[in-house]
Amino acid sequence: MGLMLTTQTLWSKASRRRTSPLFWLWLLTGLLAGLPLPAQVTIIVDDIPANTPHDATLFLVGDFNDWNPGDAAYRFSRLPDSTYQITLMGAPDSFDYKVTRGNWSSVEGRPNGQARPNRTFLRREGGTARIEIATWEDLAGGVISWYTFLLLFSAGQGLLLILAIAGIQDNNRRANRLLFVLLGLTSFALIGRVSLYDRDLFTLFPKLFLAPEMILFLYAPIFYFYIQELLKFEDSLRLRRWMHFIPAGLHLLSYTPVLVRDDAEFRLMVIHGEIHTYVAIAGGFALLFNAFYWYRVWRILHSYDEKSSSTQSFEHNFQYLNGVMVLQGIVLAIWLFAYLIEALGLALPFPSTYIRERATDTAWFAFSFTSFLMGYFAMNHPEIFKLPKVVEKYKGSQLPDDELSTYKGRLVRVMEQDKAFMNPELTLSELSALVKTNTHTLSRVINEGFGRSFYDYVNAYRVQEFTRLMLSEAGKQETFLSLALQVGFNSKTTFNRAFKKITGTTPRAYLKEQQEAAETAVVAEPMRD
Repeated sequence: MGLMLTTQTLWSKASRRRTSPLFWLWLLTGLLAGLPLPAQVTIIVDDIPANTPHDATLFLVGDFNDWNPGDAAYRFSRLPDSTYQITLMGAPDSFDYKVTRGNWSSVEGRPNGQARPNRTFLRREGGTARIEIATWEDLAGGVISWYTFLLLFSAGQGLLLILAIAGIQDNNRRANRLLFVLLGLTSFALIGRVSLYDRDLFTLFPKLFLAPEMILFLYAPIFYFYIQELLKFEDSLRLRRWMHFIPAGLHLLSYTPVLVRDDAEFRLMVIHGEIHTYVAIAGGFALLFNAFYWYRVWRILHSYDEKSSSTQSFEHNFQYLNGVMVLQGIVLAIWLFAYLIEALGLALPFPSTYIRERATDTAWFAFSFTSFLMGYFAMNHPEIFKLPKVVEKYKGSQLPDDELSTYKGRLVRVMEQDKAFMNPELTLSELSALVKTNTHTLSRVINEGFGRSFYDYVNAYRVQEFTRLMLSEAGKQETFLSLALQVGFNSKTTFNRAFKKITGTTPRAYLKEQQEAAETAVVAEPMRD
C-alpha cells in the first residue's frame, strides 16, 4: 500500500502539470536498471449524471487510501472530451473503490438513488476500467426503489398483523405470543435491511445495519417452538428451552465491541468493511443452524400428519405450513447459493459481489412472506390445532373373536345406519362414544378387524357414499366437490387423495368406467334373450 500511495501521489502531480523532477528521475532509474515497474491501473468515468454541478471535482476513494472521500492525491482529471480519468501506479490486482464529489454525502449511488455496493477492480488486459456514474446520493431526490418499498410495506404489515391477531383471537394464546415475536423480529430485521439502501436512515440510525444479523440465531428456535405450540405436538429433541438460545446469546455477545462504538465510528467501520468478514463467518454458522431447525420442524409436521390418521377422519387445514416450509427452504437454498458464489469469486476472477448481493436481496424478499403468511392464517383461521392423545400400540394378545365380532357389528351399524362418517370433523373419541366403547378398544377393532387406520376406514365409507350419489339421478346435477362435502370430506384436496387411494383412480375416470359398464350391460341384455 505504501508504494501505491507514493507513486499515485507522484502521478497525480504529473497529471496536473505539477510534475516533480523526482518522479521522472525515479522512472528513468527504474528503466535503466531494468527493474520491473509498478503495475498501472487507469479508471475512466465515461458518463456522469446530468444534474452534476458543472464545477464538480471527482475523487477516487477505496481501500487503498483508507476510504478518504476527499483525498487530493486521488482527484480525477477532467479531459477535453468531458470524461474523467485517474491513473494509479503500483495498484494491486484487485481493490474496492467508489467515486465521490469530495465527501460521503455526495458519493455515487444506484440508478434508483440508493446506496450502491463498492465497485471491485479485477485486473484485466490493459489495466483500464471504464465506468459510468448512475447518480449521486445527495442529488437523487429521495427516490424509493420497489425493493425498499416492499420491505417497508412488509414490515408495516407485520406490525398491523400483531395488532389484528391480538384483537380477534382468544384461543391458543401461547402460540400467538410466539407468533407476535416472530412478526416483530421479522419487521425489525426488514427495517434494518432497508437502512442498507437508504443513506438518510443509515446516517440517523447506523446500527440498524446489524438488525438483520441479530435475528439469525433467534428466529429458527422461536419458529420451532411456535409450531409445537400450534399443533400441540412435541418433538423428540429433548433440550431445555433456554439451551436453544445459547447460540443467539453468544452471537449478541460477540457484537458487543461493535455495539458500544459511537455512531460516527460505527459508520466508518461499515464503510471500510471492517466487520464484513465477521458478518460473513457468523452468517455461515447461522445457515447451518437454521437448516438444522428447518429439518426438525419438517419432522414435526411429518409426524403430526402420520399420527393424526390414528385419531381423526379429516385433515386439518394446515397446508399453509407446508407453504411456509417451502418458502423457508427456498430462502436457505438462496442463502447457500450466495455463499457458494462468494467462495467461487475468491477463486476465479469474476464480479461475484453483484450476484451475491442480488441473491441476498432475493432471500430477504422471500423471507418477508413467511411470518406474514402465518399471521394471515392465524387471523383468518383461529381454530386450535390440537391433536387428541394418540392411542398407544396394543400390548398383549389380540381381542377375543367374540368381543371383536360384537364391536365390529356395532361399528358397522353406526357407520351404515347412522352415517356417522358424514360428520366432517369426526374423531376417534366421538365415534367410540357412539359405539359405546373406549378409544383404545375401537382403534383395535378398526385395525385388527378391518385392517385399516381410523382415517382410511372412515374415508372408505365416504368414498362409497360419494360413488352412490354420483351415479344417482340427483347426483348427476351436482359437482364432484359438492357431493364430496355432503359425504363428510372437508376439502377438495383431501377428497381427491382419499378417492385415489381407495379406488386407484380419479373420480372422473371412475364415473366414465361406470357409465361404459352400464352401456355394455344394456347392449348385452338383448343378446341373452
